[in-house]
Amino acid sequence: AVYDAHVVPRYSTLFGRLLLRHVPAGARLQVLDVGCGSGYPALEVMRRLGDGGRVIAVDPDPSLIDLARRRALGETGRRIFFKTEAAEQLSFGDEVFDLAVGNLTLSSLLQPERALSEMRRVLVRGGALILTQALEGTFEEVLDMFREIALKRGEDTIAGRVDRIAVRYPAPSTLRAIVESAGFTDVQVETEDFHLPFDGAAQLMSDPALRLIAVPEWRWIAGFDADGAERLRQVEQHLDTYFGGGPLTLRVRAGVVTARV
Repeated sequence: AVYDAHVVPRYSTLFGRLLLRHVPAGARLQVLDVGCGSGYPALEVMRRLGDGGRVIAVDPDPSLIDLARRRALGETGRRIFFKTEAAEQLSFGDEVFDLAVGNLTLSSLLQPERALSEMRRVLVRGGALILTQALEGTFEEVLDMFREIALKRGEDTIAGRVDRIAVRYPAPSTLRAIVESAGFTDVQVETEDFHLPFDGAAQLMSDPALRLIAVPEWRWIAGFDADGAERLRQVEQHLDTYFGGGPLTLRVRAGVVTARV
């Protein structure tokens, strides 16, 4: 419920709108939504399809699937179907779907390459892939503060952790290469920047959406030793100093990758 109330409207929809631009309006397609979460943007994809089009939405978390079914109301079992299933091992046969979509799916998977291969397998020849991903530059304001603290204190371990988290936000060229390596062709990556507003660094650190999607990563960077809380506090102080103690924004660099089989 917290995910649906905060992460979806404040974060997921930024990416979902980019994805929906590439879904053909009125088309009669069989669509697979991988990592559908609580049903966004699966329901919006369904509404864009023409008569006869349908969406099969899968997610490994049964609680999110239950929430998605409740959101779909009477459409469940008619034009949209929900199933608890992992992206890395899809139960569908070969060449079943015309379109596979995933909103912020790859970054949540332990084996994204395997999931991409599975999506390619279940797509028909000429089928399309549409995925969104947070890219290099996302949350860079916070990561830069950690780098500055690590440099001043000579803490190479902290700098290394920052680099490991930064890898989760690939460059567009890296994302393109990952999708191409799974056998897709005509791979294109479009980007768009968004900025999340906050009254100050304290509000940023306590934001319900960020506490689910980003703060755990920042806590891991800071470390769970005795100095971890102090490092995180210093990041908050550095942000307030950088932005003059007033309102600040956090950059989100959204990417949407499209490809063909």
